Parts: sequence; structure tokens; C-alpha cells
Amino acid sequence: MPLHADLYLDRIDLSRHAGHQTCQVCHVDSLAELLDRLRLGQVCGGQCVHWPSERVEAFRTAIDAGEILPVIPSLDVPRPTEIGRIEFNGPTADSPVLVTGNSRLTHEVLMAVLSTTTAPLWMISVDTAGHTLDMSLVFKTFTPRAIAAALGAGTSTEPAFTGRIILPGLAGGLAGAVSEMLDRDVEVGPICAAELPLFFGNHWVC
Repeated sequence: MPLHADLYLDRIDLSRHAGHQTCQVCHVDSLAELLDRLRLGQVCGGQCVHWPSERVEAFRTAIDAGEILPVIPSLDVPRPTEIGRIEFNGPTADSPVLVTGNSRLTHEVLMAVLSTTTAPLWMISVDTAGHTLDMSLVFKTFTPRAIAAALGAGTSTEPAFTGRIILPGLAGGLAGAVSEMLDRDVEVGPICAAELPLFFGNHWVC
């Protein structure tokens, strides 16, 4: 068994977010060269309309993910934490909704990234018996039914969510079933948490 849990750093896809816009400031011969310049810190935020400071920082979060995300031990036993709605930065009913499991270790990884934004959003912690997301898919505790139940229909004190609902990338195969149960669109987010600032784009406010 590996000493540390897989945080899927090798599944970060920078190219899907880089685009192909260039100008006299950021002109490069290839997308690979642009990404290399980002890794070397040679693209400075604010110099180019295509690369405002927030976008450059989002790329740096993904590029430096190994230094930013906590080291998580690989454990045989689940580590459950709270379930239900978790608020970030005063969200409203129409704020984005991140769905995850109730593993304490998964929450630690997500918090390391979510603490860098002032954007309002929700995190819904589904009861997966404390399994990390990858193991909850193996043990079938992170299911469309469990996700739909956790999102719920809202009550007088907890309004129904109207914002975009985002499943973790590893659970992308569940999106269709969840969408059908909720009768609304469900998006598939990135596999690695460090890619979230890039995924959210302009909504991610540092």
C-alpha cells in the first residue's frame, strides 16, 4: 500500500483551460510553451487582457498543487466527518454547489483550495461512511440516490439550491443519473481539487 493517498495531481489538465489567445504580450509558438512559461513564472498577471492576475494565480495553484495540497496518508479505515451543507463566503440559493463525500481527508484537501477564494459557494457533504471519494465509488456509498438525497428539495429554513451543481470528476459517470433524479443539469468538475480555481474561472475570486 502506498504511504500517501493519490490526490490525482497527474490528472490535472491545464490545456483545457489555457485556450489559444495570444497577443504581443503573451505570444508563444505553442500551447506547450505557454504552459512552460506559466510554470516558470514568466507570465505575469495584469500585463495582458488574456491573463489577469486571478487567472495566473489559478494556473499557479494547479501547477504548484503538490506544494499546496496537504499530504494525506493512505489508510485502510474510513475517517468520517460532518455531512450536509457547508457554507463558504455567505452563499445564497443560486450559488454554485460542490458535491463531495464525508471523508475527513477529502475535506482537508478541498479546504486547502477553497480557503483561497472569497467567492460564495456551497459544499454538500454526502454520507459516504467516511470513505474517500475514490473508495466510496468502489464501495458504492457515493451513489446517485445518496447525492440526490443530500441535495434535497429544501425546507423552510434551508432553501432549495438553484445554482450550478458540480460533481467531482471521478464521479462523472453518475452525472446523468443524478440529473435525471433532480430533473436539472448537473456538471462534472475536475478530478483534482487544485484545478477548481481554473474550472470556476471568473467566479473564483481571490
